[in-house]
Amino acid sequence: MDEQDEPRAVVGGLRRLRPDRLTLLTAAISVLGAALILAREATYGVGLSADFISYVSTARNLLAGEGFIQIYDWRYLHWPPLYPMLLAAASLGLFDPYAVAGPLNAVIFGLTIFFAGQYLRQHIQHRFLLIWACLAMMLAIPLIWVASHAISEAPFILFVTLALIQASKALNNNRRSALIWAAVFTSLAILTRYYGVIVIVVVLPLLLFQRGIAVSEKAKRIGLYMLISALPVALWLLRNFLAYGVLDGRRNPSSHAPLEILDKFFSDIAKWVFLYLPLPEVRIAAAVLTGMALLALAIWCGYTFVRLHWKNGPGEGWREWHPLHLFGGFALVYLVFLIVAQSRTEILPLGDRHLSPMYIPLLFAAVFALDKFLLYERGRNLLGSIGRLPLVRTGASGKRKRPSLLTVMLMIALSLWLTVGVALNVLEIILVNEQGMGMTGPQWANSEVLHYVREISVGSPILSNSSAIYIYTDHKDYSYLNVKLDDRVRASDGKIMRGAKRQLEEAADGAYAAWFHSHAHQAEYDIWELSGLEPLAELEDGIVFKVNKASDRAETPRTE
Repeated sequence: MDEQDEPRAVVGGLRRLRPDRLTLLTAAISVLGAALILAREATYGVGLSADFISYVSTARNLLAGEGFIQIYDWRYLHWPPLYPMLLAAASLGLFDPYAVAGPLNAVIFGLTIFFAGQYLRQHIQHRFLLIWACLAMMLAIPLIWVASHAISEAPFILFVTLALIQASKALNNNRRSALIWAAVFTSLAILTRYYGVIVIVVVLPLLLFQRGIAVSEKAKRIGLYMLISALPVALWLLRNFLAYGVLDGRRNPSSHAPLEILDKFFSDIAKWVFLYLPLPEVRIAAAVLTGMALLALAIWCGYTFVRLHWKNGPGEGWREWHPLHLFGGFALVYLVFLIVAQSRTEILPLGDRHLSPMYIPLLFAAVFALDKFLLYERGRNLLGSIGRLPLVRTGASGKRKRPSLLTVMLMIALSLWLTVGVALNVLEIILVNEQGMGMTGPQWANSEVLHYVREISVGSPILSNSSAIYIYTDHKDYSYLNVKLDDRVRASDGKIMRGAKRQLEEAADGAYAAWFHSHAHQAEYDIWELSGLEPLAELEDGIVFKVNKASDRAETPRTE
């Protein structure tokens, strides 16, 4: 590690803590974060969503040597390939991918905190801010939520964080090795979620306008970065096109207006700062303040970028401010990209899940701003004449002095914020134990339908309106019972989507169907509108049928 990568002396009356002890401290917080995720999963397991069914079924098919095929023999096209590959690799061929999803995401969450903390250790001078930032990541509800569910956001956040950290090192020291690592992690981020291309959008301008490097060398660096970053996903998309004639899976048009998307996103980001205050008036005010803060961040990033490149040159100023351009720039571009994507295609759900990759970049931007406000004379100048009073002086000359009243007040405020975060997480764990996460709640653990299906000997395919059949039983020959009653034609490609009637017509005689009342609201029909179903067991949470082509709807009266 170079000398400029080492932590600088802490000023403002705060003693310097040795780097090895800081590393141990961030490692301890990281382990505690991983334990927190496992504690949330202790009762019912990892949280499940509809997307996870695609991931785990593809991982199972990879282990079986059948390639990138989802459940129901669908092609795996909507997402990049890395997350099911991680699930398959983590299983080591000995465990089911479903069983390793929870521990895998817990480890990924801990590693994210550790590497982010190590980067901050090298770039900020206030020990308290470093500890606070690590705890803020460990207690962040959006990060905890995605890490507690078997979805791809947790590894995506890790790879994006590592890519930006390595890009920062490459920009700071002109290291080609750091640039290569930045490209590798960028590639991994894109192979986890296509939104990872935003890292390229942010890093390329900084590489292009970096001063003090010959044009030929700059071209080589950009070419190398682009080649490593984009080639793997380009090969994946080429494979999709050659095999299926499309680059990725098509999605339905968006049903959300742009203003609705903006209101939802700003409100959710505001909850990260104002800690989920429930009052509507507070929510509106917080959303407005969040929008103004993001606009101010955009203006400040643009101002410092222009000033450093066209007035002062890179030098020390570049090393001081390029992290703000990287992390703040990523958060801003990601938000704009997400708003555009949500307004054009249906990407559900709106909110914390898709916004969660912005949390660490925004946290870094805030920590850098606070650190510089407390350390440098320029921070005091923001306050005008008030900044010259002894009340807010922080000892920018480097001499050890007592912390100012402003510093103490800031530390108290940040400590109270963490205290509320701890309370919210305790409440979240209690709610998880009572309600579960997705398809892992007590209603599934105690499901009579699932118990019945597990008990009977089913040698035929099972149709169901819930993927819980696939997860919680040993019967993997499962087909999802369409929410549409009749066939529909997709306007985008003219493809006929089979409705429930057609599915039953094509089902083998003697096949089974499991209908869950909790999922019935998603269907556009009543189960009793389907003919050829012979009821076997009417249970509290659903009904189990057997497909009998000889039966008729009139002979199968509805039982209240």
